[in-house]
Amino acid sequence: MSTTPVRLCAAGLAASAALALALTGCSSSSKTTSPTPVAASAAPVSQTSAAATPGASTLSVDGKAVSAIFMTTCVNQGSLLALALTDTGNASYGNLAVSATVAGGGTVQAVGISGSKGGSSGLPYAIGFGKGAPGGSASVTKSGKTFRITGQGVGTPDPSNPLGGVKSSKFDITFACPTVIGG
Repeated sequence: MSTTPVRLCAAGLAASAALALALTGCSSSSKTTSPTPVAASAAPVSQTSAAATPGASTLSVDGKAVSAIFMTTCVNQGSLLALALTDTGNASYGNLAVSATVAGGGTVQAVGISGSKGGSSGLPYAIGFGKGAPGGSASVTKSGKTFRITGQGVGTPDPSNPLGGVKSSKFDITFACPTVIGG
């Protein structure tokens, strides 16, 4: 059994989490570009439902809404759009970070969802997608300053069942950007 896809997923998640934390850190240094806290919807979001309530950043995994109060940060740098949601006091996931990178042509390059707790067997929670890596897909739709990314990513293997492989999970993320820095 090759561990290369797992390593790619782990590397992608680490990069996505670092991006989310870096964007949050950068955004708090300026009064005019600080992120706006946005309460997430507690109602489940189905894959076939219309876009989330305007102005609300949300996350659902496998059709179940994640209850969170997100800080939303959106940065356009050259031909890349970096999107990040953070909730540093999430009851279920601890430090919850959600990030995505979208290329200028509307191609999702990477998605990372990570929590400092909430994973299987007491481990941190993680789901990731990286363009070109096996086991996932992602697409983006845009409406004004709101970006909705849907797709499927892979999570970390359950250490209590090492032969079980990686779990695949569907995600639906709405990044409701109060502003797009650089854009």
